[in-house]
Amino acid sequence: MKQDKPIVSAAELDALIQGWGSMPNQSVDRFFPLRFWFVTLITVFYCVYLLFWTDAVAQRMTSDPSELVRMSRFLYFRGWFLLVVIVLGVYAYLRNWYTAIVFSALFLLGCVNLVFDMFNVYAEVIARPTPRVTIMLMLRLTALWFIYLSVKNVSRMPDVKDRMNVLLMFKRSV
Repeated sequence: MKQDKPIVSAAELDALIQGWGSMPNQSVDRFFPLRFWFVTLITVFYCVYLLFWTDAVAQRMTSDPSELVRMSRFLYFRGWFLLVVIVLGVYAYLRNWYTAIVFSALFLLGCVNLVFDMFNVYAEVIARPTPRVTIMLMLRLTALWFIYLSVKNVSRMPDVKDRMNVLLMFKRSV
């Protein structure tokens, strides 16, 4: 049998992949905790609102009585879904548990949910937009943008001890 020898030596491989991944001299993203906790607070607000005032939310979304029951059930489920998302996101962030993968999945879920909601949940509401609907959609888009920035800057996350510090942007660098 012919002895296979490697095409690239270990030193050559190291030279090829030297610039990949996170760079050790990159600065910490000082706004990372602020963005994360902003998104978390918005999500907690929506979660509580959907779990405890489901009927009121459903009545704002549709005027059809048969659709009202379906919408109430869906929104109640969405509230529990948001609770799971919050727990998973906070756990991944604070424990450094596959943070990039979890945040990427949350970003993808958020985008899919927004598109789904535009055609199914907000269809009647968008036909007669109000300032409340506009603010809600702007908050959702802002949260998605912040999650995207978190995915993009995950290699620049602060140390675990600084992840709760929303005032990290004012901390002096050493």
